[in-house]
Amino acid sequence: MSFFSKGHLIAPCAIFLAVCLSGCGGEKNQSFQPQALSVDVFTVTTMDVPVVSHLSGRANPTRKAEVRPQVNGVIQKRLFTEGAIIEQGEQLYQIDPAVYEAKLASAEASLSSAKATLHSTQLKAERYGSLLQQKAVSKQDYDDAEAAYLSAKAAVESAQANVRSAKIDLAYTKVYAPISGTIGKSEVTEGSLVSAQQVTALSTIQQLDPIYVDLGETVEEHMQLRKNLSDGKLVSADGKAKVDIYFANGEKYPYQGTVEFADVTVDATTGMVNLRALVPNPDHIILPSMFLRADINQGITPQALIVSANGVQREAGGVVFAYVVDENSIVQRRELKLGTEYKSFYVVLEGLNKGDKVITSNIQKIHTGIPVTPVEEKEGTQSAGENAQNTVPSK
Repeated sequence: MSFFSKGHLIAPCAIFLAVCLSGCGGEKNQSFQPQALSVDVFTVTTMDVPVVSHLSGRANPTRKAEVRPQVNGVIQKRLFTEGAIIEQGEQLYQIDPAVYEAKLASAEASLSSAKATLHSTQLKAERYGSLLQQKAVSKQDYDDAEAAYLSAKAAVESAQANVRSAKIDLAYTKVYAPISGTIGKSEVTEGSLVSAQQVTALSTIQQLDPIYVDLGETVEEHMQLRKNLSDGKLVSADGKAKVDIYFANGEKYPYQGTVEFADVTVDATTGMVNLRALVPNPDHIILPSMFLRADINQGITPQALIVSANGVQREAGGVVFAYVVDENSIVQRRELKLGTEYKSFYVVLEGLNKGDKVITSNIQKIHTGIPVTPVEEKEGTQSAGENAQNTVPSK
């Protein structure tokens, strides 16, 4: 009887132990079930996106004049400060005028002599005209007197021209600024001998406010821009295109310029189309030949499909893709073709549709086919689009 009593006690214990082990195993298996990862998503939307060309180029003065002498002589004085702002018509140099003063005096004396001769021959011709009517002189004598008078008159006109030429040469001994602008260093000093139309300029004046920024745009970009305009994919803003200027270190220039024109030919050396921007430069911060970068707002792409830059991924070989959450909250991969970049967005040309939810966080922890819990970005899909749209220039 005791044996059976022990058996009756062992059986319930064994059953209880089996139940406990079974419960522990169930809890262990349940803990390995995959949990949905929480991810931020951006809902693909549309907005008007400015078309911005990122170009580079160099600054050039709007006006430039090389100052050269127009007469020979020795420099007596330099009348400007190097690097100063010069007004048009301001005297820069004084060339020794002594030789030209003497030439002017000689020309004026010759003119006086010619005038005296003219007066004498004129009186003689008038007298011979009266005597000819009275037949007191021959027709030949009258013709000779008239010819002498006309010759003296021509001599006076020649002497007057010589006086004007001498005055011009004397005036050229004062070298004036042909334009207003900033003058550079002087290439000559007092006592230097200069000559008319010499190769070396005395100095150079450059107008720096406003200043030109000459930029290069690839032929492909230029052709695509014109095609988009003609097809209606791009809406041109009123007036001239605005230009934002950046220095080589990335610092933005405080004044905005405008595109004045695009060249009608392609530069054979660079294969680029040259664009010229006119930029205010009141403080002369931009200097000629300075390397600059420029963002040109060339128009607006209406209702472009956009995606957050945080959701765009890249692989070796140039493959661009994004992870999208489908209607079952499962991760799917989409390969993309992107257009221009604007602020924190990319324009999507292929691969996404409006309303798609693109994952923007925990990218390293996800892969195709896993379940996730999508959470809208903090700013909200619509507000992000609206904020971006508010930055678009008015059409």
